[in-house]
Amino acid sequence: MDDNKDLFSYDNSGNLEETGETSFDLNSFASRTEEPKEPSPKRGKRKNKGSRKERVLRAVLTLFLVGLITVSIVISAFLLYAFTMVDGTMEEDLNDLKLNFTTTIYLDDGSGNYTEYQRLHGTFNRIWVSYDPQLAKKNDESYEGIPQNLVNAFVAIEDKRFYAHQGVDWKRTFSAFANMFLHFYDTNQGGSTITQQLVKNLTGDTSQRPSRKIREIMRARYLETHYAKDTIIECYLNTIAMGHGTYGVEVAANYYFGKSVKDLTLTECACLAAITKSPTYYSPDDNPEANLKRRNSVLYEMYDQGYITKEEYEAAKDAELNLVASKEELNETEVNSYFVDALINQVVDDLCEKYGYEEKRAKNMFYSGGYKIYATMDPNIQSTLEEVFKDVGTYGIKGKDGATLQGSMTVMDYDGHVKGLVGGIGEKTGNLVLNRATEAKRQPGSTMKPIAAYAPAIEQDLIHYSSIVNDTKTNYNGWTPVNWYNSYWGNITVQYALERSVNTIPVQLVNKMGTQVSFDFLTKKLGISTLTAEDVNLSPLGMGGTNGGINTMQSAAAFAIFGNLGQYHAPTLYTKVTDQHGETILEYDSAPTVAISEDTATVMNHLLRTVVYGANGTGKGAAGFISNMKIYAKTGTSNNANDLWFVGGSPYYVASCWCGYDQQQKVSKSSIARTMWGAVMSKIHSGLEPKEFADSPYATERYYCTSTGNLATSACPSKALGWYKKSNTPDYCTEHSGEKLGTADEIRKQEAAASSEAEASSNEE
Repeated sequence: MDDNKDLFSYDNSGNLEETGETSFDLNSFASRTEEPKEPSPKRGKRKNKGSRKERVLRAVLTLFLVGLITVSIVISAFLLYAFTMVDGTMEEDLNDLKLNFTTTIYLDDGSGNYTEYQRLHGTFNRIWVSYDPQLAKKNDESYEGIPQNLVNAFVAIEDKRFYAHQGVDWKRTFSAFANMFLHFYDTNQGGSTITQQLVKNLTGDTSQRPSRKIREIMRARYLETHYAKDTIIECYLNTIAMGHGTYGVEVAANYYFGKSVKDLTLTECACLAAITKSPTYYSPDDNPEANLKRRNSVLYEMYDQGYITKEEYEAAKDAELNLVASKEELNETEVNSYFVDALINQVVDDLCEKYGYEEKRAKNMFYSGGYKIYATMDPNIQSTLEEVFKDVGTYGIKGKDGATLQGSMTVMDYDGHVKGLVGGIGEKTGNLVLNRATEAKRQPGSTMKPIAAYAPAIEQDLIHYSSIVNDTKTNYNGWTPVNWYNSYWGNITVQYALERSVNTIPVQLVNKMGTQVSFDFLTKKLGISTLTAEDVNLSPLGMGGTNGGINTMQSAAAFAIFGNLGQYHAPTLYTKVTDQHGETILEYDSAPTVAISEDTATVMNHLLRTVVYGANGTGKGAAGFISNMKIYAKTGTSNNANDLWFVGGSPYYVASCWCGYDQQQKVSKSSIARTMWGAVMSKIHSGLEPKEFADSPYATERYYCTSTGNLATSACPSKALGWYKKSNTPDYCTEHSGEKLGTADEIRKQEAAASSEAEASSNEE
């Protein structure tokens, strides 16, 4: 037997056993353990080589077994801990992510197509863009989502086994995990898959502790068992940080290339995929060389993994990168317009009203909800308003205390859509500052008379266009209204009283109707919510000396009923608000309410035209603002001329303008509101086709006797045209006997026929 032959081996459990190649001889074994004899001088000293090999082998095998057992214990403990102690569920619904997304305002371009106007966001500037793999792979031109090349670029460089693993790439994970303890590599190794990165983006958990990694792994596996790969990659590409305060690939494409993500080239897709490893270091504008190197690595991986051909790889690698890198492409502005400020407040208020949110929560949701707001603003009208109201040199009249005159104006169409508004004179220097168009409550003065007195009185048939009323001194429980001209004219027509803005007549009408009736008409029919209980009184309702006051947006909406056949639309700055997935969360109810009948509205429209075109109208200076169309209007002056108003409309738009000082004092230029109204309205009507107001078929135009107010006869010495509800037309004048005159249309036809006959007779002669 060879002395070096191994007598023992180890079984599978690491136990020592006989080799079976020789029998075990106890005597032989004992003899081996005896004290060694003195070596023969001739043979020299022998070394026990076999024993040393045996000891080394045993040591190696022991270490291997210990290591194997240790690893098994660690893995078992890891799995036991992970599956029993770690909560790997995710509250986030990938089909409806509630993250911080940028809110975007869209405007109608005039043809029903909405285009992006402005973005608003909080900490995270992120816009959701969808991914449809079927359309993306077909290169469908109508597809406006994430392109397939971009998906492939991220998968190739970030997680090549994305479509094969179940949320965790175990090879990369164990390599990274071991490196945390044994430091095989100089730098930390990235073991995270795209799914794990999405978990990190959603949870914000970036701790370097092993426990965090375990949670991340379990959550990634949870996502993989509940959502499709396409959903996971879509959410990932919409949540990653892309540098310069941008999040998600859409905003990144806007910033770096000035285009939407759907329009990215292959080179641009690789550029974005290169950024995400380190947005600061690989930013193409700050570190173009670093981005180029990694971009080419992305393209190579795409080629190597079969996503692109060699020709596409070479072409994309050599293509020039057209970098924009400008925040102007993000449609952000440092100072919002007054319209945008008002829009923010209206959406926040509506969220609170509809969903019961507290104001703070609603504001947070506005800036981070990824809302798409379809606004009513006309950018041309808004810019015209801003241009006029920035002109401090012309309109910034100094008060006695040196303060600059302030003002506001709202322009809206007859569907309730606010087309533009401004809340101050001069340059706007901050966001959500005092917006006088929506927040300043000022006394409306005589602009209250048509809406609080004349319109409801005509609606109730208490008066008509030419009713005779008595302008006389009258005491109402110790209070007597005084006219601005400090006298009384006696019997006058309703038309003349409105044209000249007589104070006594609307007070009489409110008193006759009842103050509560007038107040309810304003608050319930016309949506004026800023009046107070103290305004249920003759002076506030009859002459506009209110306690609560109104603003220009309320005023414009109220006066719109006179150009809209009596239909009231609550003023709105948006038509619809959707979330980032296109689900509607707010929508303007475009159905109008009937404030007054259409025949009453027609009568009021023509009455208010006399304020502009009448010989003594208080607003006659406005007649030339819109020369090819008729307008209706009313002036207003509060006590001591602290507030000046001009409210009126054309067949296209209705507008309300107010001027005054924040600290109330007399405005020295009485025509300033009318002048500013005209400066805006003349510009926005320039180039518009002439248009007529619609008259109700239930109203009729007739001649009336100016002295009696009844329908005129041929014998009446003074006649004028007036408009009447057919249901409330006065009798014919009996003081001047003569032939009863027909309608104005009949008379015009008769006159036209007579003129034609006279012309024909003249030609015959």
